[in-house]
Amino acid sequence: MERYSLNEATLGFVLEFEKNVPSGAIFTNTNLVEMFKQSTFHHKEFEAYIPTAISKAVWFAIKRSDNWDMNRGVYQKREDSSPNKETTVPAFEAKNNILVRNEETSSSTFNREEYIRHLSKNLFEVLLLKKEIPDDFLRKFHLSSKGIGDDLYFLTESYFRQKGLFKGKHSMSDYITPNAKKVIESGNISKNLIYEHMIPKNLYIKQISEITLAGQLTEEFIHDLLIKYYFVCTVTKEEDDNLPSIQMDYDWDGTNPFYRYEKAGIHFITNRIAK
Repeated sequence: MERYSLNEATLGFVLEFEKNVPSGAIFTNTNLVEMFKQSTFHHKEFEAYIPTAISKAVWFAIKRSDNWDMNRGVYQKREDSSPNKETTVPAFEAKNNILVRNEETSSSTFNREEYIRHLSKNLFEVLLLKKEIPDDFLRKFHLSSKGIGDDLYFLTESYFRQKGLFKGKHSMSDYITPNAKKVIESGNISKNLIYEHMIPKNLYIKQISEITLAGQLTEEFIHDLLIKYYFVCTVTKEEDDNLPSIQMDYDWDGTNPFYRYEKAGIHFITNRIAK
């Protein structure tokens, strides 16, 4: 890593993050450090730095941004006087010094069909390219459940960023448990939350891999699988431990995406406003 790469990474994070933050919103340095660690701006190399390095870099990034009032580790977004700044941001409220969506007044909505179409179209095009990789070993990796799963995750994040809906990894889950929601509101999310696929993704990604290798892949095939099975829930580590393994039990009907949660008695609620 270059000498000042951590400073530049945190600055990039802050500048991207503050685009959809309304004036008056309050965050602590601890909140932003945890959000940075969950963002794509964070790199594993930073974990080898001294314990206070990220905290100091976030403070410096906030100072360089010049859009925040700073007072002993607490930052408040200033009134934005820029004539070109978009004002149609989602409605939020401050709770426990972190920003959370106010679902009663927010105008941001989520269209699942549009979302799944985005994933299907782009994943189809990516897999056609991967199928042409000449090296057998490399092609096998990229068409494995791990390779396709990574593609699906990054396409998901791409969609949420394009729509201005990305507020960290766990903002992308379809559902969230009440316990997980409390963890987010507390700001202590680093190791306590799991981005959990309600139907283990290997079950349907394996089908995508097999049909790609057979030369029969279509965009509609991907769409039909994802619209039925691609649901994610944010859960606590303890709740994840209580879920059945990565396989579905013999009595699953092959359709109900919430089967494992219902069987484990785990309650969940929607994590977004849908239309």
